[in-house]
Amino acid sequence: MESDENRHNKNRSRKHSLTAQLSRTARRFSATVAPQLIKLDPLPLLQNYEMLNIRLANNEQLQAAVEGFIIKNNVNFNPIDFKITDANNVAVLSVSLHPEEMILSKGTKKIFSITFGDSDSEECGTVIATIRHPLSGMRIFEFLELPCSNIVQVTSYVDQCDRCQIKLVSNSIFNFFALCGHCFIRRAKWQFIKEDEIYAFIRPNGTFFDENSLRLEWMPKADNELRMIVIAYGMTQMVREVFPSLNHIINEQYQQKNADDMRRLDKPSHETVSRMKLDVEI
Repeated sequence: MESDENRHNKNRSRKHSLTAQLSRTARRFSATVAPQLIKLDPLPLLQNYEMLNIRLANNEQLQAAVEGFIIKNNVNFNPIDFKITDANNVAVLSVSLHPEEMILSKGTKKIFSITFGDSDSEECGTVIATIRHPLSGMRIFEFLELPCSNIVQVTSYVDQCDRCQIKLVSNSIFNFFALCGHCFIRRAKWQFIKEDEIYAFIRPNGTFFDENSLRLEWMPKADNELRMIVIAYGMTQMVREVFPSLNHIINEQYQQKNADDMRRLDKPSHETVSRMKLDVEI
């Protein structure tokens, strides 16, 4: 007789297979009917900058989220704001982290959003974050962490074509001094490589007053799409690398959400229970 665990695993496998099939169908349909909903609008202002910084805007918001999780195991925190500034510390873009997504905005206009941990691991790697369309919510790009390597593949979810690779370059000497000091970011650089050429990179800011912030730089030849990808990965690394406590809270939030979804799937509806009772009475 088949065990409940085996039955549960089979049902979950069927669910993932059906979800993947529906996603492919929806992708093809959207590309035909509404192509503007599966690509990001250009952000021309990025061409005016050779570098940008991203940092936390309000430390009290971060502390409140961490304390709420530690004391009450609360994964639903109030928005946490970050700011993207130029070399003169003038605000260029704003970022807001919510439990379910991270949003990049210019004024009141939403540019795109990022979601974490909402994709299953695959044989070819693990999707660590997804860039989504600001209106449709459809996946545009995925950051795929390749197994047993320091490489993240940036892939278009729509046409399945690779946009670039992100390679982690770490300096062990810098890492040693970072551990001895007050900076919590490991001394690393993420290079954005396209056709064997470096187009951009992200690295931690080295000065004391810029501690726990990231510097985003790109070459003049980097196109607008790549610059937006660099910003998106910088946002991702602010959560994963700079403030790992936030990454832990978000992962816990997704685990709780997935557990609740599975319980709802396994639990028969009120209508089903009533029908079963009626069958027994008859």
